[in-house]
Amino acid sequence: MEIGIIGTGSVGMLCAAYLAKEHIVTVYTRRKEQSDLINEKGIILIHGDQKTTVKDVKARSGKDFKEPLLIIAVKQYQLGDVLPLLKETKERKNLLFLQNGMSHIPMLESLEGHNVYIGSVEHGSLKTGDATVAHTGAGVIKVGSLFPDQPPLTLTDLHSERFPFEAARNWKESHSRKLLANAVINPLTALLKVKNGELTENPHYSRMAKSVFKEASGILGITDENAEWEKVMEICRRTAENRSSMLRDTEAGRKTEIDGIIGYLLDEAKKQNTRVPLLEFLYHAVKGGEKE
Repeated sequence: MEIGIIGTGSVGMLCAAYLAKEHIVTVYTRRKEQSDLINEKGIILIHGDQKTTVKDVKARSGKDFKEPLLIIAVKQYQLGDVLPLLKETKERKNLLFLQNGMSHIPMLESLEGHNVYIGSVEHGSLKTGDATVAHTGAGVIKVGSLFPDQPPLTLTDLHSERFPFEAARNWKESHSRKLLANAVINPLTALLKVKNGELTENPHYSRMAKSVFKEASGILGITDENAEWEKVMEICRRTAENRSSMLRDTEAGRKTEIDGIIGYLLDEAKKQNTRVPLLEFLYHAVKGGEKE
């Protein structure tokens, strides 16, 4: 299968490295320097003590997307640059979006000329160079259809033992659970400047995390809070040595995904006429530190 991957951050490069083993993969970069490096060197995949160079990846810095399946792995706030290009594509394509948060979902409803799929990524990944990505936590990508009348994505073509894909019967539910974990882990680790594991190991940070969890889970309508809280804590334990994406973004002076994560929850809280002071604090604390 021919697959195009738009976005070469950690998630896009991780997908490219694994999918290129069975498919014809082209990654679309913003910078020609990066596409030239990938075409010359390939993508270096680090998993534990293993380092593999994946040569069978083509890279382009253009915007002419020819592949029937496009995986959109840019940050949520970068979709504004990508969606107009997808709307101009005349051929009907399968579009798989892999963003954190949920505030971008209404934007995707304008793509009714295509089959649109929502993916929730549960892998840990870290981009350490223009052509290097580390697989820091094994997981799964759960995929559901945005439009009810479109055919499901054939996941057996993408699935492998080391990089599994799974059908999500209710993508909103799986995305809400991922959003809940992101809402607890990302802003706190970014503000406290700690690794994920500190949220379970430090009792003071754990109390803060539990308070944020209660506000977010209430907005999302989570019924079994005890089970979901344990899942969030298990993610922290499993990724204890990881630095969250929001922490890395703030340290690098990059724009964060706070709007897509906490911003979405604030919008939902307003609709529900519910006060969420901790989420408001986290939003403005992170947002205030972003460089304009």
